[in-house]
Amino acid sequence: MATKVCSKCGIAADEPKPMKCAKCGSRDFYESQGSVFGKKAETPAAQGPPQTQPKGPEVDSSITLFDKYGGLPTIAKVVKAFHQEVLARHHLAAYFEGIDLEHLAEHTVKYVAFVMGKPAEFYTGRDMYTAHAKYHIHSMHFDEVADVLKDVLTAAGMSKPDIALVMLRIESLREMIIA
Repeated sequence: MATKVCSKCGIAADEPKPMKCAKCGSRDFYESQGSVFGKKAETPAAQGPPQTQPKGPEVDSSITLFDKYGGLPTIAKVVKAFHQEVLARHHLAAYFEGIDLEHLAEHTVKYVAFVMGKPAEFYTGRDMYTAHAKYHIHSMHFDEVADVLKDVLTAAGMSKPDIALVMLRIESLREMIIA
């Protein structure tokens, strides 16, 4: 179900055809389809018993997602596709005005590599709160960006269980990123 969202402050309107934003008075709205990612996920207990991986030479628990999916070359391609998709959405692109996108891409590649199992020393950027606090990111925009990442990872051929793991790690950052 589509929701009208204020382009200026990011607040969802209560009525289907708003005349002006109740918070900031803006008359500019965009239509948001919402976020599958933002819906409450089933808890592991609700999904049934955890799946065990078979033991043996075909399974190596020391291999990280980073290694499994081809390391930096693959992550760089994923980040490029991710940034292109995010920047194509004007309401999300506004968060990136005045930012050196090449520098951001380097940090994003390093952070995604860290999320996918590279050692913590690999990512040496600022903490997530410090890096995002001044942007006043709304929860619905966090959800939409997370959905974009999920779609890009799917298109890159990552398996559903591996995407779920990455998305859990991204979700753990919510309170450090949103306003």
